[in-house]
Amino acid sequence: MTLRSFANFLCSRKGALLPLISLFSLLLVALRPVGARPAPQAVDSLILQAAEAAKANDYAGAEKLYRQALVSAPDDPDILKALGIVGQAEGKYDESIETFQKILKRAPLYPGVNSLLGISYYALKNFDKTIDATRKELTANPKDPQARRYLALALSASGRLFEAIQQLESLVADDPHDPAALYQLVVDYRAATQQAGQRLAKLFPASEFTHALDAEVYADNGRLDEAIWEFQEVSRKNPTFPGIHFALGQVYWRKKDSENALAQLKLALQEDPNQPLAHYYLADILTNQNEYPQAIPHLQMAISGYPQLTRAYFLLGKCYVGVGDLQHAVGAFNQAVDQDPQYLEAHYQLHELYARLGDKEKSQAHLQIFQELTREGQEKDKRLLENSLQKQSEAKGHN
Repeated sequence: MTLRSFANFLCSRKGALLPLISLFSLLLVALRPVGARPAPQAVDSLILQAAEAAKANDYAGAEKLYRQALVSAPDDPDILKALGIVGQAEGKYDESIETFQKILKRAPLYPGVNSLLGISYYALKNFDKTIDATRKELTANPKDPQARRYLALALSASGRLFEAIQQLESLVADDPHDPAALYQLVVDYRAATQQAGQRLAKLFPASEFTHALDAEVYADNGRLDEAIWEFQEVSRKNPTFPGIHFALGQVYWRKKDSENALAQLKLALQEDPNQPLAHYYLADILTNQNEYPQAIPHLQMAISGYPQLTRAYFLLGKCYVGVGDLQHAVGAFNQAVDQDPQYLEAHYQLHELYARLGDKEKSQAHLQIFQELTREGQEKDKRLLENSLQKQSEAKGHN
């Protein structure tokens, strides 16, 4: 691989603007002009000096050296590309745009340059031109992550949220562990939800849909009485509104209003007998009321729908203990600690159950885990308290 092809490889793999700047030292070392005629030795030397200057964060010095190199090779695309990147590092986005455009006049799809052009436009908040430039890059390289990322950011900034979400979902599909894309997805989904909600409220201010949306917002913010009132308005306007009984039952469950929660959750299960969370909330209430035989089938239904619902296994273990089925109780508690090895209460239950079953070794093992987790929790609480007291003391000292 030539130095120049290595440079192009690096350009095609760069991420967002800050990571782009952090790659300058590698990128600029790699850029050496090649073409039909060998570059003069002096140009080679200037490029290497520019790379050293950039490595030392002397971007002004690097710019000067690249401009000197261009005297001998004025149309060299890789030198121009490096100069444009240095301009971005200096915050000279207008100049970098001019530099990139010189390349694109001769080669409209020169690798990586439209993507870099888009970055400069994005820094200047010219989102329409960012979109245009990054889409041109994607015509030549549809999977280029940098172009896709800046296209998504520009679409989002332009209010075109659903198009932005499509781009971000594509990035996450290719790399499920991309934190920047996942973060932006959260931001854009939230903004899209708010945008749609505002439109709904404006067009249909008194509809059951607006009341349902308000209820969800109140519930999310812990304002449960207001959420209940809004859901009741939904039910009054449209008694067959999909999911209304489950929504009310869930809020009553959170409020610990067992009577109303049971009534609504039973209605929810008449509408949808396979709703796993309705089964779970109903079973939780029944377990607290020591109605173990009634709770068990609801917990089994909840687990079949949400097999990762750890607390459902714990409640199922309690119910099996309550009906005297110790072997099934052991199995349920073990499933809980398999999913969450730090489940303190489940370890204690296993300690007691194994003791009753005569398995002293396993009983002692779970007791030891319980004691270790308890001690770690106490130490963590102590550290949190000490930190809190220290911050209070420092705040008083500043006052």
